[in-house]
Amino acid sequence: MQTPETPQCDLCKTPLRQGHTAWHFICRQCGLEKTTLIPQINEIQTINETQRAQALQNLRTHNFATLLSWLGQQCANQRPAGQRPTLLEVGCAHGWFLQQAQANYAAQGIEADHAMAQQTQAKGMAVRSGLFPHILKADERFDLIVFNDVLEHIPHVSSVLQHCHQHLNPGGYVVINAPDSEGIFYRLSKWLTYLGLDASFKRMWQWGLPSPHLYYFNTATLKKIAAANHFSMHSAMPLPSITLDGLIERIQYTGNHSKIKSWIIFYLIKTFLPWLQAAKPDIRVWLLKKE
Repeated sequence: MQTPETPQCDLCKTPLRQGHTAWHFICRQCGLEKTTLIPQINEIQTINETQRAQALQNLRTHNFATLLSWLGQQCANQRPAGQRPTLLEVGCAHGWFLQQAQANYAAQGIEADHAMAQQTQAKGMAVRSGLFPHILKADERFDLIVFNDVLEHIPHVSSVLQHCHQHLNPGGYVVINAPDSEGIFYRLSKWLTYLGLDASFKRMWQWGLPSPHLYYFNTATLKKIAAANHFSMHSAMPLPSITLDGLIERIQYTGNHSKIKSWIIFYLIKTFLPWLQAAKPDIRVWLLKKE
């Protein structure tokens, strides 16, 4: 699951200090959080995708509608009247975002999980099975490149942004919808590790799953990474990370909890939900503009 060496910061190129576990590291200079967990997409399969869809679809589709409405305001006048902006979603999974985006964009996707790509292709969506940017032709350009809960799973984030810069039209945008390291659930999971309780911290990093998180970002770290790769931080907005609808399935779909424990977690979250919703959000969208 992990490599033994101490990693370097993608931005500062300095050795990272060890964080809350043997596989978690933090940059002293810029605060970027990184892990040595290794993605194993198409090699192991521990997720019940049917249950995962039940757990996530309502929350994701609601958030995607909010995101697309916001993008329409932020990225207006990208194309002449009557022309739809071109959009590429990297890691399109079930295709929920692409389905909604097709109304206003010439949208297509890339999906690294071969089985998932085939399922989404079967729905009639323009999806390529492979890895970004290798599956693209050198001369392909887009107005927007979107990462919905994906960029934090891809190695070498600076290299990814460099490739985005190459495949964007002048004035194009990168959309990063990802967990925020300043969010309440993530910060709480860190505090619990000091008590020897690391289960929630592992869950936040998706430890043991085919595609674990490799990074945790926040606005400050992404501003620095963006500037180093010829992007500016155009704007940002929070998205809700939790609703009661589908929550029990979301807790259970990784298979790491018993039914009793899952329901205990559910009722604890339900009890404290108003307070949690008032705290710093765990999901944020960052919009980077090509310079």
